Amino acid sequence: MQINKRPAETGMQRLLTAKELASTLAVSLRRLEQMIANGEAPVHLKIGRLRRWRPADVDEWTVSQRGAPI
Repeated sequence: MQINKRPAETGMQRLLTAKELASTLAVSLRRLEQMIANGEAPVHLKIGRLRRWRPADVDEWTVSQRGAPI
């Protein structure tokens, strides 16, 4: 049995880091942190001390933000 499978091989999707999400949203990392603090960012997962985002959650959030300023 192989334990170290790639996410695509297990059906899991890769989670985004804060830096990747900021780049995706075209905002600075500092602005993303402000958005998180104000409850204006996509829903995130807490894994220990880390925050990660599911691409599907980010897509859903982006659609819901149409017409709203970032």
